[in-house]
Amino acid sequence: MQQSKSMILHLNQAIPYQTAPFSASDAEDAYQQMLTHLDAQPVGSEGCLALSSTLSLLFAGVQESPDEATREAVEKGLPLPKVAAPFYLEEGSYTFTQLSPPSSIASLSSAIDNLFDGPPVIYLRLLKENPLTIIAQLWTQR
Repeated sequence: MQQSKSMILHLNQAIPYQTAPFSASDAEDAYQQMLTHLDAQPVGSEGCLALSSTLSLLFAGVQESPDEATREAVEKGLPLPKVAAPFYLEEGSYTFTQLSPPSSIASLSSAIDNLFDGPPVIYLRLLKENPLTIIAQLWTQR
């Protein structure tokens, strides 16, 4: 697994996620299904797995590719309209690491700082960057 240095990210607006269109028995199942789901989605689509510090699945969610108005608002740094959703990655400061999608959820443990001190929630965001590439991001709240 290719790993980059972690950075601090300040999220100024919550990111909404709709419930994933599949049911999963555990985090590994959700991860594999999310990769398959994103493969068939347009560029810009994303998925988010909220995991406990023991890497158990708390929530699996998706967000569609942004439309043109949303892209323009993001480019200009404008607030986005609020969207009703069952799950949000909340505003705040996060430790952020971008990496290649891991082979499995279990292999993430080496990429998460202070895993056993227990960040309360670990967010694994998967973004369809281009037609052939999905990137992974690990977020833990500071």
